[in-house]
Amino acid sequence: MFRPKSTFEQWRIFQAVVDCGGYAQAAEALNKSQSSLNHAVAKLQQSLGVALLEVRGRKAVLTPAGEIFLKRARQLSQQVEELENLANNLERQWEPQINLYVSVMQPRERLYRALAHFYPRSRGCRVNLHERIHCHFNALQVGDLMLSEHLPHDRTGLPLDEVCLLPLCSADHPLATQGGAIAAEALAGHNQISLHPPIHRSVDWNDADDTGWKATHYHEVIAMLRLGLGYAWLPRHLVQEELSSGELVALELAGGNERHLYTYLLTPSADALGPATELLLRCLRNEYQDDSDR
Repeated sequence: MFRPKSTFEQWRIFQAVVDCGGYAQAAEALNKSQSSLNHAVAKLQQSLGVALLEVRGRKAVLTPAGEIFLKRARQLSQQVEELENLANNLERQWEPQINLYVSVMQPRERLYRALAHFYPRSRGCRVNLHERIHCHFNALQVGDLMLSEHLPHDRTGLPLDEVCLLPLCSADHPLATQGGAIAAEALAGHNQISLHPPIHRSVDWNDADDTGWKATHYHEVIAMLRLGLGYAWLPRHLVQEELSSGELVALELAGGNERHLYTYLLTPSADALGPATELLLRCLRNEYQDDSDR
């Protein structure tokens, strides 16, 4: 079994001497005697067989090797602090991680702002963000959060975003060059590219059903549209760049050019959330409610 030649206290003193600019200043900051600091650093250097500091006048200066060891020592201090914080958080029932399931349909801007507000107060709690084509509410565990367009009939959720879907194809696709509104019969003669599994299980929007092409991510759908392989219904916020550049164009359909749905924030049991999840939930609510008031 590995036995360390150095102690964490020696590395802590080494950092303090560097940060404070000398042994006397570090001794005052740590409330220790200067001789004990000299002894600790000397013993550290002796055990390693490497000179970390050299004294010039009244100032302790890092050697080239000392600069390398200082970076590693700071990482060690951070890891020890995180370990102790984790123990403290677990004792206070602060969760070590949160599972956040997010539909591919969910716009990200406000979600990321909420996560940015959560991070400084997260106390080391890790957020696992899982993107899903179809979020299954019944698969969630207690403490999980979900942002989805699927609202179970027996549940309520915080309304988040209205998502607008547009029928799109490449600028040189035959559908883009024919004049007038496109009838459903004409549209049926072209390949529809859609996500699989389908997003809209409860709504008859999956026009292609078993005849069109399928993809497991919107990036794949967009790539195939650029190649002129068909048309697709896509969220407006995901294709702003392609629409602006003219790579993709919105079709004029006789049955309507837009489809709308809403996304919601859901959790299996709001009464059983831990303190970290409650904090993230507040950050999400504040972000979306603040924006809705503007």
